[in-house]
Amino acid sequence: MRYVEILAAHHDRAAFNCGKEPLNRFLREQAKQNADRHLGVTKVVVNSPGDAFVQGYFTLVTRTVEADQVPVKKKLPRGPVGVVLLGRLAVDTTCHRQGLGQRILLKAMNEVEVASRTIGIHALVLDVIDEEARAWYLGLDFGFQPFPEDPDRLFVPVSFLRQLDFGPLDDKL
Repeated sequence: MRYVEILAAHHDRAAFNCGKEPLNRFLREQAKQNADRHLGVTKVVVNSPGDAFVQGYFTLVTRTVEADQVPVKKKLPRGPVGVVLLGRLAVDTTCHRQGLGQRILLKAMNEVEVASRTIGIHALVLDVIDEEARAWYLGLDFGFQPFPEDPDRLFVPVSFLRQLDFGPLDDKL
């Protein structure tokens, strides 16, 4: 059993290595600063509550996108629509090939769906870091679609998230 916690000072960010330096650097240098400035929330996965070793993490941030950029079947009102950006998601190399990335993504998707019941969120959006990540997200069958003008920007509507059965996704993975 693994646990999800909000990134705190005791988490060993320096030891984290997912194999992609921009994601390592974000956790080491930017995630805590963003949280302190209320610019994003980073949650980490640990083996037990209070552990220092970070097995994986994800960051959620609010954003808007122009409605005419979102390829949807139903017409949206003109102007910006609220979305949540999955700013980062990474798994330490010691935990690769264990399905942890998929469970972390489901946890993030569930948090967006729950938040959408109280605030206006049209979709979960992410920008892939490379072709490997793009193939991973699109291969999961979790409803991700590319933006027509930018194939490296993916989204999944909240209406799709509401159809998923997340099961008991509390703070344990």
